[in-house]
Amino acid sequence: MATIDSPWTSYTDTVTQKKVITDVISIIDPADAPTVEYLGGLDGAASKFTMRDWPSTTALWLEDTLPALTGSINMTVTLGANATSVTVADGSIFQPGHIILIDSCYFYISAVSGNTVTMATMSGTDATHASTAAIEIISMARLEGDDSDPVGMTSRGQGTNYTQIFQGEVKVTRTQRQLTQYGISDEFDYQAQKVIPGLMRQVDKHIVRTSLRAAGSATTPRIMGGIPTFVTTNLIAGTSLTKAKFDTAMQSIYEAGGSQRVGAILHPTNYAKVIGFYESSVYLRVGVGDAMIGMGAPQGIRTPFGDVDLIMDRWAATTVIPLIDPQHAGMLTFSPFTEEILSKTGDADKGEVVGEFTFCLRQEKAHALLTAVS
Repeated sequence: MATIDSPWTSYTDTVTQKKVITDVISIIDPADAPTVEYLGGLDGAASKFTMRDWPSTTALWLEDTLPALTGSINMTVTLGANATSVTVADGSIFQPGHIILIDSCYFYISAVSGNTVTMATMSGTDATHASTAAIEIISMARLEGDDSDPVGMTSRGQGTNYTQIFQGEVKVTRTQRQLTQYGISDEFDYQAQKVIPGLMRQVDKHIVRTSLRAAGSATTPRIMGGIPTFVTTNLIAGTSLTKAKFDTAMQSIYEAGGSQRVGAILHPTNYAKVIGFYESSVYLRVGVGDAMIGMGAPQGIRTPFGDVDLIMDRWAATTVIPLIDPQHAGMLTFSPFTEEILSKTGDADKGEVVGEFTFCLRQEKAHALLTAVS
């Protein structure tokens, strides 16, 4: 046995000293799901979409549109003051009484037969119109006492998506469960609670970035389509991201009949670019008592065509920015996340956390995608 000089200090022998250990275990990995939260949580669509005979592994919703107000000529033609018959791409959207605009000339439609439209000039001068010139229906002026005339009707559409199963296993040995541990009263419950935030990351990332969609089979899984699966009309190339790109996207949404408030799902890199739109001497104000300088965390931007909520989502792609109307999108829960105990196959307790969900998005013209963002 070694001889130790006096005095005995806290540095002399540390073997028997008790260590101070916190009863809280921190996890640095992010577990947020901001897009899911913005759309109302894992069952946000339940209050927006009226579902009959739910739950089912296939979610269906019906959509309809109003008759079109634009068409096109299907021939090169010179239109003058006298009644003129022209061929159009689709005569079903026109009827006698329509006042239409072609280029800068107004015309009155007096007869429609198939794709042949008879019309007379109301204002403007003779002009040659291209074979694909647009025809815009401006108004209706029927003759007094005239019989009714047919006009094409729109067919209803159907949106579809499939439920997707998210699962995580929990397996802890009998011995481990019986150990006394700092910060953990039951290892099995602790591990089970970690599974849900881990899976929520995948739910959020899936709906923001995935364009896959599959009904599944006995050998392949069902896969729910995400935002890129449904938004196909308002695709705006967002290269060299600027505020003007948001203006263009919002204008496309507005002209298609969408809302004047949407949420932009932004990777932190793109969120920082948006802050850069405004972080200048023109907008920056610093009070006398302020100890910090900067724009902070802007929650939205205002465009001439509506407001854009800024949703910073670390799971979003850097090259795509979805602009989503939350009134027309959300998650639907088939089965909530549930902890289930499984049969033991050895000297360990085994279970799983499993949930099944789908994503719903209707009226895809009410949304937009900024693509090729750089």
